[in-house]
Amino acid sequence: MIAISAPVLSMLDFDEAFGFVNKEFDAWEIVGEGRHFLPNLVYQFLDASSSYDLSFSAHAPLSDINIGSLNERVREASLREIVSSIKAARRMEIGLLTVHPGFYSPAGLLERPKVLQTTLESLSYIESVSRDLGVRVALENMPNMGPMTMGRTPEELLQLLGSFDLGICFDVGHANTMGNIDAFLAHKKRFINVHLHDNVGERDQHLTVGDGNIDFKKALSVLSDYQGRYVIEARSLKEAVVSRDRLRSILAAL
Repeated sequence: MIAISAPVLSMLDFDEAFGFVNKEFDAWEIVGEGRHFLPNLVYQFLDASSSYDLSFSAHAPLSDINIGSLNERVREASLREIVSSIKAARRMEIGLLTVHPGFYSPAGLLERPKVLQTTLESLSYIESVSRDLGVRVALENMPNMGPMTMGRTPEELLQLLGSFDLGICFDVGHANTMGNIDAFLAHKKRFINVHLHDNVGERDQHLTVGDGNIDFKKALSVLSDYQGRYVIEARSLKEAVVSRDRLRSILAAL
């Protein structure tokens, strides 16, 4: 199943976004930002979703969120936003929510073990809420954005996941910036969500599938037994449709 996830959708009126996704895609990963903050959408979503033949997942807020912050007030606020999203997803009957790991602030770079421990405590709490409400949470691998980023390698991400009952959202484009797509694919049994977009390996560009240097045919062949969604992340709605068509061709040829 091919889904769309695009920040530009979050800038649209919810009904307008719904109409576009229903016309072009089978599923929608709603990014809980902008005009689509999940707790504010519950009733509108429930009213509209019955009219569309779509599947849904969601992405927790990204902006100004740091579950590894050494500032306890910032960490608590970040957790409240994520927990609010999990609760909203439960009410919307959305069973999968993707979240980002924490990151190292300038102060955190001086106390990296403490940031790691703080992030683990946050994930433990997220896991407990996820389990109680029956919403699966996927932790996403991050791109190469310097020393402040956590979860860039399989080793880093698995250290964060530990024994928690959390899955992996494997972002192929992020992995390409680290040159570790194959290393992540070795852990495909833990994948419960997959993000697809392209780049040339230098930075996180979110290019249209096929416009960078990622070997999607190779990666998708390894994922032939994966049963979850392929979520296209795009900078524009037009590029999302082009990526969808190219992805369909690749999958049909496997």
